[in-house]
Amino acid sequence: MAYSDQNHEIPKGTRARQNGQYEIPGEKTAAKTGLDILHTSRIDRDITEDVEKKITSLKHLLEKDPRAADLKWSLFVAASNTYRYDSCLKPFPPMYIKNECKDIEALRRAIESVPPLPVICKELGETDVYQNYGEIIELLYWVLLRLRDPYIKSVQKECYTTYNSILRKVPLEVPVAAPNLIFQIASAKQSTSEEKWKSSAKGHSTFYAYHGSRLENFHSIVHYGLQQNMCKRSEFGKGIYFSSELGVSLPYSPVGYGWGGSLLGSEISCIALCELINHPDIKRGDSRDNAQNTLSDSVGGRIPDKYFVVTNSDLVRIRYLLVYTQDLHTTSTTDSTGLLAWFKQHKLLTFVLGYVVLLASVGLTQNKQVEKYYRLFIQKAGFE
Repeated sequence: MAYSDQNHEIPKGTRARQNGQYEIPGEKTAAKTGLDILHTSRIDRDITEDVEKKITSLKHLLEKDPRAADLKWSLFVAASNTYRYDSCLKPFPPMYIKNECKDIEALRRAIESVPPLPVICKELGETDVYQNYGEIIELLYWVLLRLRDPYIKSVQKECYTTYNSILRKVPLEVPVAAPNLIFQIASAKQSTSEEKWKSSAKGHSTFYAYHGSRLENFHSIVHYGLQQNMCKRSEFGKGIYFSSELGVSLPYSPVGYGWGGSLLGSEISCIALCELINHPDIKRGDSRDNAQNTLSDSVGGRIPDKYFVVTNSDLVRIRYLLVYTQDLHTTSTTDSTGLLAWFKQHKLLTFVLGYVVLLASVGLTQNKQVEKYYRLFIQKAGFE
């Protein structure tokens, strides 16, 4: 298995040696047994403190914004489970890379062992949690906290003004169903990609448009942008396609399977609401200028109305994710329905158990002894 037997990171400032020991830079490696023990105890203490910080940070995140954490994890799981994982699962967790090869099967086994996040959040308060969930904690910490730029924030639907102001950023001419949830894609402080975008936007106005894509693509889209989603075989030319109509983008975001233990439901779809720099390089279907409404490699002529095509992804920033789901749960209901969450995660086993119960029921109804006691119960209960 690609995951190390030691379920922890080597503390900062240490260097691994081939014999499994660690060496602290700037200090001479001790030759004496007593000093070796001293060095080892210091390293063990640092490792323990590092693990405690991870557990505390992870618990705080899961308590602060459980839906945002759930969405981020669901996008990661969707990318892990697709046959296109080599292109969709970027970034890839380094602890599952062995001899420069991605151990996707080991990663998938680890994902299958992750319980619903509210359950993990409760377990993080236990003293022996790392012994029981060490590999899960390391993986969740990497996905939810190491990959911190950008980060995902829930937009509260109860805050009517904020929620609707986001939906009004692109005036719709054709009414469509509103998303169940909205999440903000926020940049970390001193984000180089955000600063680069702001620098490019100087002297230009900006506008918003929608982009639809398959669920498994959004892990890489959130972290690396839309350059991998560039359409290379469209009749209107190569580029990243956007629309001013949500209804136009929705068919490009079919419902996909995320994660069985999700608060949001296992089957969801996402639409990216993006901010674009109003730059001459962006081609627009609503422009009357042929230079602005037609790409040089187009074989179908001008770009259709309500479409925008971008060939330079640096002109685009994803600001929000609109999420559609049919099976939304609150944290409290998920906590109280752990059995239901287990059934959803193990659909095949649930089906088999249901079939066994059905066969047993049929067999019992044909048993004369059971029928005798059943009739006696009916008489005693006064139903006859």
